[in-house]
Amino acid sequence: MKDMETKELKRKELFDLVWSTPLTKLTLQYAYTNEGLKKICKEFEIPIPDRSYWSKLKFNKLVKKVDFNPNFDGNDKIILALRKEGEPINIDQTPLTIRTKEIVNDKKAPIVVPDTIIKPDIITIQTKEYWKGKIKFSSYHNDNTIVYPIRVGDNCRKRALLFMDAFTKLLRYRGHDWGKEYDNTGVVIDTIFIEIDLREATKRIPSTKQYYTSDYVPTGELIFKMGKYSDEKEWRDGKTKLEELLARIMAKLEIYAEAEKIRKEKNRLWHLQYEEEQKRKEEIKKLKNEEVEKFNKLLALSEQYNKALLIRQYIEAEKQKAIRSNNLTIEKDEWIKWACDKADWLDPLINKCDDILDLS
Repeated sequence: MKDMETKELKRKELFDLVWSTPLTKLTLQYAYTNEGLKKICKEFEIPIPDRSYWSKLKFNKLVKKVDFNPNFDGNDKIILALRKEGEPINIDQTPLTIRTKEIVNDKKAPIVVPDTIIKPDIITIQTKEYWKGKIKFSSYHNDNTIVYPIRVGDNCRKRALLFMDAFTKLLRYRGHDWGKEYDNTGVVIDTIFIEIDLREATKRIPSTKQYYTSDYVPTGELIFKMGKYSDEKEWRDGKTKLEELLARIMAKLEIYAEAEKIRKEKNRLWHLQYEEEQKRKEEIKKLKNEEVEKFNKLLALSEQYNKALLIRQYIEAEKQKAIRSNNLTIEKDEWIKWACDKADWLDPLINKCDDILDLS
């Protein structure tokens, strides 16, 4: 899609184009559907003629042409993708449709399921040997041998194997492979594992067995499933057989893998950012805790210092009282010395040792 040639038009040029050439013919020149061109005209406020306009014009009847309105608030620059000769892709279609057409348009792509398997893939060979009992899994979880995840009746085995062999050859042609994840078998597209399952549909009928209410009998209708849970997608036989959907199935798998890879990368980046944010919060928490611890220590030391000051004030008051009352005895003097030592022990600026209080 990136190598498509483009053509730049002004609004007036596109107006003249859609009023001189039917959209069905313009789609042969430009890589858009009718609806795609209509959307572009609507976006740039360009009216388009209805069907009766071209019918009247064909039979030389009088037609009424809408006048061009030059007033437009947007950009007067329209870039249209040109269609290459024989190129069926329309850029306004869904990514699935575009990818499917790209695969179908690849002349080398093996998108046809043959009536007979020629040069069977190794997994096709292993599956046949597994059905014959030549391959057994002692522990499927630890065994790297891959067989197709096919669940069909005996009458449908040949068709299922033909389909899966063709599917595998297209898978490998597109640069992908089979793989196993835990107990599940699937395809691996650009590192993304997608679980795969091919089964035969059954219908419920009244049981002919005693104690059973219903029996389930195979219908011959194949169902191909990719993914699981909310990502599950199924294709089944209907008006279009599964064999004709190979290109579409492969396109869906590739688009899903691309989206899943983007989702995983976004998830990885989110987790990195989350871990960085958690680390930042932990560092802030650690800094806060250290700061609180230092502050509490400061507070405790200041309280100790104030208590030491109060003790010294009290000691001085006791001393002055003793002096005034002429009662500064030897016992009182010894008490004052003892009390001063205790104040010095409590004072964080002195931290005097105490033979008794420092005992552990």
